[in-house]
Amino acid sequence: MKNNILKLFIISLMGISCQNDDVDLFDPNTIRNPININTNTTFADPNLNQEAKDLYSKLQLITQQGIAFGQQGTGAIDINSDKSDFRKVAKEWPAIIGFDLEGLDLRDPLNPDPAIVKDCRKESILEAHKNGSIITISWHAANPISKRNSFDRTKVVHEMLEGGSQRLTFITYLERLALFLNSLKDTNGRPIPILFRPWHEMNGDFFYWGEGLRTTAEFKQLYKDTVTILTEKFNVHNLIYVYSPNKVSSSGEYLKNYPGDNYVDILGIDVYDHRNNKFLQDALQSLNIVENIANEKNMLFALTETGLENITQHDWWTENLYKAIRSSNISYAMIWRNATEDHFFTPFIGHPSENNFKEFISKKVILLQSDIQ
Repeated sequence: MKNNILKLFIISLMGISCQNDDVDLFDPNTIRNPININTNTTFADPNLNQEAKDLYSKLQLITQQGIAFGQQGTGAIDINSDKSDFRKVAKEWPAIIGFDLEGLDLRDPLNPDPAIVKDCRKESILEAHKNGSIITISWHAANPISKRNSFDRTKVVHEMLEGGSQRLTFITYLERLALFLNSLKDTNGRPIPILFRPWHEMNGDFFYWGEGLRTTAEFKQLYKDTVTILTEKFNVHNLIYVYSPNKVSSSGEYLKNYPGDNYVDILGIDVYDHRNNKFLQDALQSLNIVENIANEKNMLFALTETGLENITQHDWWTENLYKAIRSSNISYAMIWRNATEDHFFTPFIGHPSENNFKEFISKKVILLQSDIQ
């Protein structure tokens, strides 16, 4: 009987502990105190152009002021449009806007498909930069073997490396990206600097470059080859490289696939709310881990993707996202896109979380486009 009571007591304690995980990690008294990054920065691209260096310096200054906040911009409505939900609700442009190059790798740049060019949002990238937003680009590259999307888990990474059967295809992919990236110039003909996140969320198993579908050494080589080929073979010099795993529980997990300081300029982390009551804990834990690593390496870091799909919790912005980042020294945070009526991450006019979103963006630490000029 005593043993049974003891077991029940232990189980009850475990339940209380699980319920209080978020509270244990959240300290409302913690003050944001970003470190000063060494200005003598060595970049992954030794020939990085001045415009990209200036963007990095700008991020250093922004980090001292607050957190640049924005959204992925490849949804159904152009994020630069007055019709975008972000713009209509916030009455302001995002400080940072994300785009993706999915599909570009499969198209002949000398005979481009107009639909793909439109999907890649070149005009939107130019407009967003003109408006003063920072541009970040990810790449959901097609599987070189199947030519299907990045969620096709056909093992291929080993074949993309030197000597592999898909090496030429991989280099062709990079050449097409290079032509696009080198074409991004402002109205004065100056290159537009980009925060580039290749092979992101590699510690998950849902992309073909993810865990279980290649070795750790193969992933690191893939990342290194991407940087080297873009910079040395195709002369792309407007990219600041961002390493961006999914949520982690230890520094070892975060650094497992890390290609090395010579190939990374900014540390990132993607943490989503999966409606399991663990988001705040996951975000606080992951950001703390990355911050410790960033401090050791004297690097900037960011919450590179986040969000709650369809925002099913009306006070999510202040009670979850704000609590997760309010005291973090991240340079920026970006929520995912508004693609359809059934897949969105920013509230629309009349959505139950609209007012809470407005309260969130009114916080002093949250910076929008006009705050970073």
